[in-house]
Amino acid sequence: MVQHKVPVVLLLISLLLAQLALLAQDSVITRLNTQIARTTDSLEKVYLLNEIANVLKISDIDKALYFNKKALKLANQIKSPDACGVTNELMGELFDLKNNIQPSINYYLISAKIYEGRDQPDKLSSIYGKLGLLYYRNNYDMEQALDYFRKSLDFAILGTNKELIGEAYNRIGSIFFDQANLEEAYQYFVKALDIFQLNDNQAGIAKAFNNLGEIHRLQNENKRAIEYYEKSLAINKALNLPDRVATNYQNMGLIYGKQGEVQKSFDYFEKSLEIYNRTNNAESKLLLQVLMGREYLISGMYEQAKKTLTDAYKQASYFGKWNHIRDAAEGLSEIYEATGQPAKALFYYKSYARYNDSINLKQKSDMAMELQSRFLNDIKDIEIKLKDNDILLLNKEKVINNLKLNLLIISVIAIVIITVIILMRAGGKIRKERLVREKDALLHHTQQELMRIELKGKDNDLMNFALHLVQKNEVLKQLKSELKGISTTHDAEINRKVKDLSIHIQQNLQIQKEIDEFQAKVDQTYDEFFKKLKIRFPSLTKNEERLCALLRLELSTKEIATLNNISVKAVEMSRYRLRKKCGIENSEGLPKYLQNI
Repeated sequence: MVQHKVPVVLLLISLLLAQLALLAQDSVITRLNTQIARTTDSLEKVYLLNEIANVLKISDIDKALYFNKKALKLANQIKSPDACGVTNELMGELFDLKNNIQPSINYYLISAKIYEGRDQPDKLSSIYGKLGLLYYRNNYDMEQALDYFRKSLDFAILGTNKELIGEAYNRIGSIFFDQANLEEAYQYFVKALDIFQLNDNQAGIAKAFNNLGEIHRLQNENKRAIEYYEKSLAINKALNLPDRVATNYQNMGLIYGKQGEVQKSFDYFEKSLEIYNRTNNAESKLLLQVLMGREYLISGMYEQAKKTLTDAYKQASYFGKWNHIRDAAEGLSEIYEATGQPAKALFYYKSYARYNDSINLKQKSDMAMELQSRFLNDIKDIEIKLKDNDILLLNKEKVINNLKLNLLIISVIAIVIITVIILMRAGGKIRKERLVREKDALLHHTQQELMRIELKGKDNDLMNFALHLVQKNEVLKQLKSELKGISTTHDAEINRKVKDLSIHIQQNLQIQKEIDEFQAKVDQTYDEFFKKLKIRFPSLTKNEERLCALLRLELSTKEIATLNNISVKAVEMSRYRLRKKCGIENSEGLPKYLQNI
């Protein structure tokens, strides 16, 4: 297959253009800094700082954050809602560019609150669209992403910007597409196309054509899919949108691959790869390389698949892209298994499992952080309400003190007014105490919820660790069994190497260090559980207590046996003795019983 290379002249021209762009950027920043130096703390200064942050966000995000933080601080000082809305929105965008999701969500939500009070539906539509994209791109919470996209659509319909309506339809369609709800996705993509055509938005029309092509591709309507891809491709070429052209080529490659036209399929993939190399689109390039590696593997072209996926694995490791490392490792594991290289297959399978676990844990951690953030925001809202009530009570007390001075002159009225004052103060005190009790109750509930989330996170960690140990033992046992079969050959050298490898596997099967580490984590995590268990059942041994912990984690009998390197029968006998000691009826589930302790 022909390798496409970027000519040296084009490379030099692109470097020269990049240098000129940096010089132009420096000139703009110098001009803005000069204007800022001549400006007092005012709304004009906020927008100048904001403009510098916008200029820097592509080349230096940290500097952009520095200037926008200054803009946000000044906007809060001068109490300008419009400036606060704009600077908080840009802050969310900057943290999104840094791939720091939670702060980005928080800043976007703050700007949304500000815009809600300013009757700005177009702004709100844009903000909720950005929030939806955050959740969608990071696989964070697809239901929440859909909710934000629907809000974006609602406010876009209220506003004046028809393009926002088209984008909202397109994004909602993308959610349904990813959920394999092709009928709903198709309807929303058609609605988006109608809006884009009505406004003569050629880029939007090309995007809608490509999305409709994807629907037909998944429905095996290849001819219709190609027609839509070609329409999209023609517009993207005319608009000089190289990355979108590359996407069209990639999708067309998938179509021809499904039709068995392997060479034609990879010709389109190579065209797409050439564009991503030229535009330095590392993320899309990695995604395409993994896709090409899988297609090579499906076609039985193991050497090409190995070369492509190995390059993707190295590049993904360099850029720290966990999801691409995981996908490339999975493909390489399958290749080496298919070509009879079990050691390398095992190495890449372990890499796949490790990164897959890390991605899952990160997603759970991010979701826990978001939940915690929501609780903290709720607490802050309550605190603000309490402060407002305190201010109200203080104002009432001032009024009461003024009345006392005046009531000294009118003795007859004094008694009545004093009585009223006493009643008002008593009522205010009761209300204040009630609010304090409500706050304490909310704080207690929040702390309990956070403790529950933390315990659940620890349970998940122990479960993942235990399953990792189980999986490792099972893989090694399987390898040992297969090696035992190989060892029956009469080649002395092969038998010697197989025997050495079997001894090494047997040593690894012990994994005592990891077992000890796992037991230590169990003892630490379930310290309170063991105390309660000891009080209720003082005759339990240490091993029986640990068995209780593993059952509480809902590990199966087979997994517990593999984890402890004992037989399934031994675990079943231990469970039977545990039931007898604890007096648990056979009809009652042992894990459920232990979870309620």
